[in-house]
Amino acid sequence: MAAAADGEVLAEARATFSERTPAGTVHEQDANDWWGAVCQTVRAVLKNLSVAHAAAQVAGLAVTSTSGSLVLADARGEPLRAAILYDDARGAAVADDLNRRISCEQDKINSSYSLAKALWVRQQEPSIWERARYLLHPADWLTGKLTGQLGISDYSNALKLGYDQEREEWTAAVGVAGIPREMLPRVVRPGQQVGDVSPKASEETGLAAGVPVLAGATDGLASLVSSGANDAGHANTTLGTTLVWKVLTRIKPRLSAGMYCHHHPGNLWAPGAASNTGPGSLRPDDPTLDPGEMDRRAAPHLPTTLQCYLLGSRGERFPFLNHDAESFVEGNAASPGEWYAAQLQSLACVERWGYERLAACGVTVGEEVFSAGSAAASPVLSQLRADLLRRVVIRCRNPAASFGAAILAAGETLYGGDLTAAMRRMTQICSSYHPDPGACEKFDGAYRLFRAACTARGYK
Repeated sequence: MAAAADGEVLAEARATFSERTPAGTVHEQDANDWWGAVCQTVRAVLKNLSVAHAAAQVAGLAVTSTSGSLVLADARGEPLRAAILYDDARGAAVADDLNRRISCEQDKINSSYSLAKALWVRQQEPSIWERARYLLHPADWLTGKLTGQLGISDYSNALKLGYDQEREEWTAAVGVAGIPREMLPRVVRPGQQVGDVSPKASEETGLAAGVPVLAGATDGLASLVSSGANDAGHANTTLGTTLVWKVLTRIKPRLSAGMYCHHHPGNLWAPGAASNTGPGSLRPDDPTLDPGEMDRRAAPHLPTTLQCYLLGSRGERFPFLNHDAESFVEGNAASPGEWYAAQLQSLACVERWGYERLAACGVTVGEEVFSAGSAAASPVLSQLRADLLRRVVIRCRNPAASFGAAILAAGETLYGGDLTAAMRRMTQICSSYHPDPGACEKFDGAYRLFRAACTARGYK
């Protein structure tokens, strides 16, 4: 995505990756496919810019990617195996083992952490581990491909590798795990310049050599930046493949299991968490229907007594932790519309549950929830969420992680390092949904039924 200093999107392009390889708890992708997609989409964006905005020039760029996904690369930066994605659960046992060996004061890790994935590779694939030089996240690796400089990460991605953003050092867990320091990346803040587009990357992408490359962020943090949330108390839900919660605070809170806290580059803290369920788990009866038509069919059935919890594969990490959790459906849908309504309602119930867990840790969740991700565009889901959350649900003009990466790049190159100014100037509210007092009471009842259905299965 290419954006101007006022937030206008000038051009964008998409590419589809090859199928992932899901087999139970195994979720992997070929990192080289990502680079191919970067080259393809960047060239498409540059072509569109040259046609519609001939005078436009790229001032800088940043990359965003999923949190906790791991690339093991050799000394030349070549991936040594398929990248292990954020929702790959094979590291659960090694994470539990590490948690038993670190002090109770230390933050615990789970299988979604890149640190757990690295330990799994060391244990299960020693020949790969011996050849590994860099432990990187997708944004780190792609940034390295752009600049030719390897071994650099931003502190939002490095968090799940065991980086303490408050102390700006690696945690004791990394030492207990015995990860060699030379394998760990150098950590910088999101939006900090880490290099320039190299001649080789210029040849492959079409970007001019020498264009500044800025450190990116996880998709959750980049979506938060693009969502419009920019002050303490503002909450943000990203409705992408999964659900991601963030709340802005001035002071870093003490969180419980399954949560983490990002240092927001606008000098705030962003406690939050991520689920394995989300819009990516929706299962419409007729996938050929467009989302608007599915919403229209679902709306008359809300709220519904039909309960469900949908997971793409076994295991959930938040708002509860259960490695063996599975999807469930309780009740029989009278129509495809009611079935889809139950799925949307389930997403909103999980979202409310997540904010309740954060509030129980002392996080002040304000009256406004800023939305990001493609599913945030649904008016039906947005109103449902407002009624179930009892909060105003807000959507800005471009609440996408790619736009958040553009804001990070603009903050440094066009706003003199003032990211808060970039966020306020480049984000604009386009829709707001206020809770309906009459509907809220009905949705409270639906939420109680949902929690009871989860509790009956040990999900609590």
